[in-house]
Formats: sequence, structure tokens, C-alpha cells
Amino acid sequence: MASEPLPLRFGEDELIPAVVTDADSGDVLMIGFMNDEALAQTRETGFVHFWSRSRQRMWKKGESSGHVQQVREIRVNCDLNAILIEADQVGAVCHDGFDTCFYRRLDDDNSLHVVRSRQFDPLDVYPPDGTPAGLATRTRRWWSAYEWLRDHDLTERSGTSRRLRARKNEHVPRIADEMRELAGVLDGSHRHSSLRDDLSLEAGQVLYWIACAAVWHGYTWDQVRPDRALDVTAEAPGCSSEMLAKLLRARADELAGLTDTPDASLLHASIALVGACLRANDLDPLDVINADLDELGGKSYLPDPGTLGS
Repeated sequence: MASEPLPLRFGEDELIPAVVTDADSGDVLMIGFMNDEALAQTRETGFVHFWSRSRQRMWKKGESSGHVQQVREIRVNCDLNAILIEADQVGAVCHDGFDTCFYRRLDDDNSLHVVRSRQFDPLDVYPPDGTPAGLATRTRRWWSAYEWLRDHDLTERSGTSRRLRARKNEHVPRIADEMRELAGVLDGSHRHSSLRDDLSLEAGQVLYWIACAAVWHGYTWDQVRPDRALDVTAEAPGCSSEMLAKLLRARADELAGLTDTPDASLLHASIALVGACLRANDLDPLDVINADLDELGGKSYLPDPGTLGS
């Protein structure tokens, strides 16, 4: 028996808007446009396809990232001029790294406020030519280098290996000390060179001791997620240098007063505070991580950091 004509009203541009929702949570993931060919491919393959108006071609969602959308059900609105697709999303949907394209709230003052957590670094999934990997890849390599130094006895050659293999934990008090120095850079009470140079130096020291403490306690990269902690987005509310200095000193006092193992969440939040200090002064946390990786890469006793964390 012949199929019924397609009961849809495409626009004058021969396109129809398609809203994609998560089949389980109901969250709106994204909106795109389909022509009749994109809709046919979506139905035939079971994976969402769109027509790109900017590139003037059809594309399968997730064709470059692997973050595909598998169709569960297609619905049509009352006016027959819009499609709703319930789908199973693989990975994060948004090219900015979020689990929905609608990750910002429009506030009364017309500012945009990020209300969702970023799931991946876009530079890791969509790296432009010649661009280094993003925070996820680089922090994973950075973390793995410290794990390698902990797991291999290089105590005669590496002070870091010696600290990571020591019986006594002296790392958390050092985090507190370095945080106070970073606070001093922000409020002008501790200065070696220029503000930017001192911020990069002291922030790197704080991150070094956090990594040592976390790895010494056996926390994995996945438990602490330094990439997400350092990914302070541009839309996030900012703090003044004075306020950040107060927050750093308060966190330093909290860490110095610990009598037990610091929670992974506390270490994550401490890394995030360092990221906020850097971002507030137009510094990229990735540059600090890359500088430490470059230094680690110059150690003859370490494997190439590029081979770690893969």
C-alpha cells in the first residue's frame, strides 16, 4: 500500500524547525532545521540529521564529535509546521561543551548567567588546526605525570617524586601557604615582579601543591576534575581582586585547620578558586597548566607528557 503524503508544512525556504529533547529527562537539548532530505535521513538511519543554513549542506548531529542523537520518537505540532524529536543523546550536545544548548539564563538586567556545568572542553572535541588540546586533555596529562612520579621511585632525582612517596602528608599545609601568597599578589601585599607574572607564578604553585596532595591521597583526575574546576566561563559572575584575596585566605585557613583527608570536592573547589583569580585578571588557566607540562617535559626521567593520560 502506498504511503500517505508527508503531513508537514515546510516554510518558504523548504525548512522546518526541529526541537530535540532528551527522551529520559525531557530537557530541551537544541533546535535545528530540517529539509525533506534531512528528515528522511533521520527516519531511515535512526540518527538525527539537520540542514545547515550557514554551510548549505546536510549534516548528521555528532558527525565530527561522535556525540550523536539516536531517535526514539518523532512528534509533530498542531499546525504541522514544527517537529519534536525525543532522542538518546551520546555525550554533550552543545558545541560549547554543555549538556544542552540552552545553558544560559537571561536575567532581568539583560545579562546572561551560566546555569549548567560544562561537560567537555571544546578544544578537545573540535580542535582548530595548530591549536593545542584543551583543558581536559592537558590537565589529564598533567595529573598523570604526578601519578607517574608517585608510582615510580625517583626519590634520588625528583623532589616531587620524593614528596609523593613520603609517608607523611605535608602537601595540604603548603596549599594553604601558597594560597596566602596568591592572595597577597591580588591585594598588593606580596609582589616579586609584574602582577601578571606573579599571578601565573603563585597560581602555578597552588595548583602544584593541590595536585601533589590529591595524588598523594590517591584521588584520580576523574574524582577531582581539574578541567571543569579551571573552566571559569566568561559569562560567570566575576569577583574583585579584594574579594578573591579574602576568599583565598578563608580557604587557606580551612585547609590549614584540616585534621583529616581533604575531600575531592574541596580540592576541586580550591582549583576553581585559582581559576577565578586568573580569569579575573584576563589570564588563561590553560597557560599555567601548559607551563608546568613544558617544565615536566624537560625532565629526562619522565616519559613524554604527551604519552600520559591517553
